[in-house]
Amino acid sequence: MGRMTCIVAAAARRLAVARSLLIAGGLAASLPAQAIEGGVPASARDALARATVALGTLNQSGDNIQITRCSGVLIRRDLVLTAAHCVGESPLGAVVVFYRGSKPVGPAYRAAAVSRFAVARDGAEAGDLGINLTALSLDIAVLRLAAPVRDRAPLPVGRAVRRLPGHLLIAGVGLSGGAPGTLKTARLTPLAVTESGLTFARAEGALVCLGDSGGPVVTGGGGGVRLWGVASAVITSTPPCGSLVVIAPAGRRLSAERGPVRAALLRR
Repeated sequence: MGRMTCIVAAAARRLAVARSLLIAGGLAASLPAQAIEGGVPASARDALARATVALGTLNQSGDNIQITRCSGVLIRRDLVLTAAHCVGESPLGAVVVFYRGSKPVGPAYRAAAVSRFAVARDGAEAGDLGINLTALSLDIAVLRLAAPVRDRAPLPVGRAVRRLPGHLLIAGVGLSGGAPGTLKTARLTPLAVTESGLTFARAEGALVCLGDSGGPVVTGGGGGVRLWGVASAVITSTPPCGSLVVIAPAGRRLSAERGPVRAALLRR
């Protein structure tokens, strides 16, 4: 099982430097880039698109500093949900950027704290036949923003259910050339769900790519859009893109959690 860790941003100076590096690295740029291959460019009025973010995390390994870019989703005014492997073990800082339609727009929002499951990255590698399904079902993280978002509506998290819906929808920003990607959505056909809530789905007319990790997967219907989970991995023989998507559960995991992630959710 994944061991819980809670990562709180250190000094303000360190975070300011991290934010500057992230923005300089292209998170807040508006250049077009590769995202979900195929799919549909997001609409400016789409509730899913307005809640989806590009996430940049600064990590240090020895003397090397790396920027990891993923997708995420606003679930409360000051909380963003993403995949745990997107934020790394000990992030120096993280920022998120929202979109207007398919293009990123400012300002960038700084993350003040991160709560996550400790998930080994080896379990999420594409093409790995020894994928650890239990670890992937724990592949979620919550970022608390330093300031609440006032002009975006958070996506409600769906209830923890075992029955597969008829279809799902994924949103992701993808990456290419070091810039945030074009925000796109694609329809998913659910194939199976494990006892731990991990869902396998097939992208229809699209490929999910690098940078789409952590992207929201939602259900629709009469009750409106509800968050089902976040993209955790792609099973493919031709990385970095593929059509078989592994989805970490949001509803079941967040409702069952009693550790730091739960604490972040309960804090006002």
